[in-house]
Amino acid sequence: MVNQSKPKYKRNLKNTLIEPFKQIKFGLYVLGLSAAFVGVSAYMFVNAFVEQYQHVMGIFNVVDTKLQWELVTNDVFRSNAIRIGVMFTVFMVVMLAMLIRLTHRYYGPLVSIERFVDQFSAGDYKLRCRIRDKDELHDLVSKLNAMAEKMEQRHGGGPVHELNKARDGKVS
Repeated sequence: MVNQSKPKYKRNLKNTLIEPFKQIKFGLYVLGLSAAFVGVSAYMFVNAFVEQYQHVMGIFNVVDTKLQWELVTNDVFRSNAIRIGVMFTVFMVVMLAMLIRLTHRYYGPLVSIERFVDQFSAGDYKLRCRIRDKDELHDLVSKLNAMAEKMEQRHGGGPVHELNKARDGKVS
């Protein structure tokens, strides 16, 4: 029995950034929004902390301002601040990795579709558009391939294909 599975189309690491400027621009928007969200959350956290601090200091009637901040900014506070900073950094790295992966799934097929359209416009009706199984836009690719098949049935391989046959001496 012959295995008739589709060939796998994989890109190497060099091609991870398909449209680098578009992917980076999109990524910067998402990372910027994420950073803004984290910044607003941090502001709200610090504001709540200061209010709680003032409330506790009022209860204990601590008068010396240096002593007030030393009570609060101790080792526990510093270790929590470091944890939050590390969590923020990990969040941004994971977000960037996910952005590259997701934009790759959309921009990768768009590059293949653009090449297909260019060659199809030049008259090569035998060409078919191929994308990886994990890529998006499979419905569009299916419709483009169906269109190419209809054009090939109507016009043969197309003017470019006929010129290549004539050039190669295969004119019937």
